[in-house]
Amino acid sequence: MTGQILCAVLLVGLAGATTLTVGEGEQFATPQQAIDAVSDGDTILIRAGTYEFNDSIELRGHNDIWIIGQSGYRLICDTGSRLICNSQIDNVMWISNCDRITVSGLRATHTEPAEDQRCYGNVFAIDGCNDITIENCEINGCGAIGVYTNLVDGIVLRNNYIHDNTICAVQYYGQNLMMESNHLEGLTMEGNTILNNGGRRVDMLYYDGSHTGELAGVTNEDGYLKFIFSDPMYGDIDTCYVVPGCKGPWLEISLHPDEYIGSNLEYSFREVEAYFLVYYRSNRIMEMTSVSIPD
Repeated sequence: MTGQILCAVLLVGLAGATTLTVGEGEQFATPQQAIDAVSDGDTILIRAGTYEFNDSIELRGHNDIWIIGQSGYRLICDTGSRLICNSQIDNVMWISNCDRITVSGLRATHTEPAEDQRCYGNVFAIDGCNDITIENCEINGCGAIGVYTNLVDGIVLRNNYIHDNTICAVQYYGQNLMMESNHLEGLTMEGNTILNNGGRRVDMLYYDGSHTGELAGVTNEDGYLKFIFSDPMYGDIDTCYVVPGCKGPWLEISLHPDEYIGSNLEYSFREVEAYFLVYYRSNRIMEMTSVSIPD
């Protein structure tokens, strides 16, 4: 119910502009068809569903456009608007020579490449633009860079989940970013979860196991999300990085840690010797593969 109310409020707030709707049985079947018909000041609403395409979705030379989906990393509605680019050399969405563009509530990724290939396209590419906002999006997968920018004056990245991109989470004026950073003029990052970008090589697997521990904290280190547990009986501290594909409500716990601090959580893990590719160092670490809340 809360998600439905938020959607209604969002759409009412945009009622003064023309809304172009994408989805099955709607005005436009694909996001690109709506973009080709958009005028400055319009809103493009992408209904829940999966949209696959073979070239970049491109928005060029427009001002004051909203592109919104029905779901995001922090859910706006109950269902999702997912964009999948089948080309490993194209961007999922490419915005160029535009001002005051907002993209919200989308899940954007590439098709996973074959084992002997890699992805060269970015998820969001922003070229020659001013005042761009990307918020409440999942920016995911083999995309070389989650958000690539070039000659951009003023970009806001807010409440996104940016994960598993090949090179880095964000590139801004030649700076490859693996975590939130506001030291670069013109870049604002607020409330993003940034995880497992840049890649790391697991050299050796030591063992698998499972524990029950009291959650002591959730933090972000070098762009990798980690959970800190204390043994309820002995007080020993365990630190687990969240491995891609970790099962269970780890994302919910990381978003609302105050509701879970002090709770006993069951978690499975593997201990590995991991080489952090971006930071040129090796660590023996624990990676959490699943987490659950005991009944």
